[in-house]
Order: sequence, then structure tokens, then C-alpha cells
Amino acid sequence: MISANQEKYLWEIYCNLKEEGFTRVSQLAKSLKVSVPSASKMAKKLNEENFIEFQRYGIIILTEKGNAFSQQLIKKHNVLVRLFTIIGVNQEEIEREVKNIGCYVSDEVIKSMEQFLEKNY
Repeated sequence: MISANQEKYLWEIYCNLKEEGFTRVSQLAKSLKVSVPSASKMAKKLNEENFIEFQRYGIIILTEKGNAFSQQLIKKHNVLVRLFTIIGVNQEEIEREVKNIGCYVSDEVIKSMEQFLEKNY
């Protein structure tokens, strides 16, 4: 089972790769507002668990497993954004809040939200 913190890192890696085409530990540290050693420690852990590939001071890429997990994160993100939009949360707050809470919402809850949205909207 992946931790909420690991999920945050994988989401940032995915977003950085999508926006910039690459990412490094220093970029992760900056975007997550953590120290470079903390980001490096998590990158090592994600590498050991085969979510990413990276070499010290090198670029980070998602593995097949990391890409598959990123697709789940995208789905979770989209469900939360859609729900928050429907209830009238402004776009700036939506992005901030989804980033803050997304990793704490279980897959089961996301599935229930998705079913609710499909039935009612």
C-alpha cells in the first residue's frame, strides 16, 4: 500500500513531467516545499518500489508501474475537481484543495463519488 506522502510525490513527478518534460529531485523539493535531502530520500524509496527510475543528481522518470499509478491519480484528481466545481468552489481553491487532500481520499470513496456524479450530473 502506498502512503499519502508517496502519492503526493508521484503526483508532483507526474505534473512536472507533463509540464516540463522532465523533473529532478531539486524541482520536487521546490514544488513540494521540502528539503532536497527529504525529496532525495523519497525518490530513493519510490525507486526501490519501482515507481520511478532516477540516478543521484539525474532526471526522474516514471516506470510502467509509476505511469499506471499516475493514471489512478489523474482519475482521482478529475473526480475531486468535478465534485468541487459542481458545489461551487472557485478554480484556484479547487486546485489547492485537491492537491492538499487528494492523497488522503481512499479509492473506495473516490469510486462512490464517481458513481454519485455519474447518477446525478
